[in-house]
Amino acid sequence: VIKKLYNRKMSYAKKLVSVLKILIKEILDLIYKRKCINCACQINDGILCKTCSKLVQNLPPFAQGVVNNYPIFSAFYYEGVIKKLIQSLKFKHNKAVSYYLARFLADYINKIKNNKTNELNLEGAIIIPVLTHPVNYNKRGYDNVLLIAKNLAEITGYSLNSTALRKTKYTKPMYKLTRKERLHNIENSFELNVDFNINNPVILLDDITTTGSTLEYLTSLFRKKGVYNLICLT
Repeated sequence: VIKKLYNRKMSYAKKLVSVLKILIKEILDLIYKRKCINCACQINDGILCKTCSKLVQNLPPFAQGVVNNYPIFSAFYYEGVIKKLIQSLKFKHNKAVSYYLARFLADYINKIKNNKTNELNLEGAIIIPVLTHPVNYNKRGYDNVLLIAKNLAEITGYSLNSTALRKTKYTKPMYKLTRKERLHNIENSFELNVDFNINNPVILLDDITTTGSTLEYLTSLFRKKGVYNLICLT
């Protein structure tokens, strides 16, 4: 009897906590009204207004490039709405953006799979994110690519492996470097631990690719380990 009464109290307590969370959220939404990340107009839910949502357009579901014989698929150009979303996640601690970016990527993956000219089999794919260095993680308090990867795995049903690829050397920011400087900067900065089935397709996930230097270096590590069924996704 005591156990049943205790369980009932716990059940009521959980329900009360759940209701309080909803009330707090609604109160906060009233005080700090949600705004579209792109145009700052007021919205009821989500992160973009209907007008700005329509501005989010995928690139065609074809490989935009190839590195070490692996295709690179980029869902968007790094501009406009997408640029603001990535910067909001990366620099403004807006973690909620990671879910929406993952949804966009999941839709893009479906388009890639439905495009028969790609001749890709992603059944049982493993998502391996390109993680940041611990120094950046400690500054930010989270890894933006890992957050996207976790949401993408949940949405697609693919497995997530966040231990295979580890950044071991702190590198300079790449955006100001030439391609030659980028290749030198990234050299010997990652370690690949093959703790997964190399016969499964791999989705190597990063947030942005510019010259492809990072992906070129990383894919060379996978090729040396005998991983041949891999696509790069950004």
